Amino acid sequence: MLDAARSLFYSGGLKGLTMEGVARTAGVSKVTVYAHFSDLPGLIRAVILAQRNRMTGLLEDLSTDPSQLRIALVEFGLCLMRYLTSDEFLILQRMLASQATQYPWLGPIFYQEGAEATRDRLAGLLEKAVERGDLEPHDCPRAAEQLLGMWQGFQTTGLMINGCPKPTPEILRQRVESGVDLILAAHARTGGPETETRTP
Repeated sequence: MLDAARSLFYSGGLKGLTMEGVARTAGVSKVTVYAHFSDLPGLIRAVILAQRNRMTGLLEDLSTDPSQLRIALVEFGLCLMRYLTSDEFLILQRMLASQATQYPWLGPIFYQEGAEATRDRLAGLLEKAVERGDLEPHDCPRAAEQLLGMWQGFQTTGLMINGCPKPTPEILRQRVESGVDLILAAHARTGGPETETRTP
């Protein structure tokens, strides 16, 4: 059902997404759809959560070895930025911009379950590094937000309006690694060996 809802949502936006349409596309009864999702906002939230979990699920498998912190952050950044520069994400963002006024409940769902949740997952990774003593204590949510901002830069706006070309894999990696290195340098342990977080 989630795959059916996702397909309808990305192909036609909210106008094309109805509980009846999901039931028809998924080949189930409308009663079944309502049994799983009480209403349309609930269905949308489930679609967003599934997408977010698929995007950030990489964190679950990241190493907690102190020498692997930089690698873990870079892998997460690359996973995220591949999605944020994909056609799928750009279609979604343009759709949100055009329908946010008509459906005022839509924006908060995407913001809370998407942007804020991603920041919190990234902040959690930094907090674990602080607990292990790999980084100096700092405002991890703020650092995570700063890192996300460095990864995205101006390109998010440029891609939204077709004002710039999509970044190559090489450019994406350079941007992600540069942001990670700046954050790690800013919060490195005082007097600690910097090479611990810069495993090639």
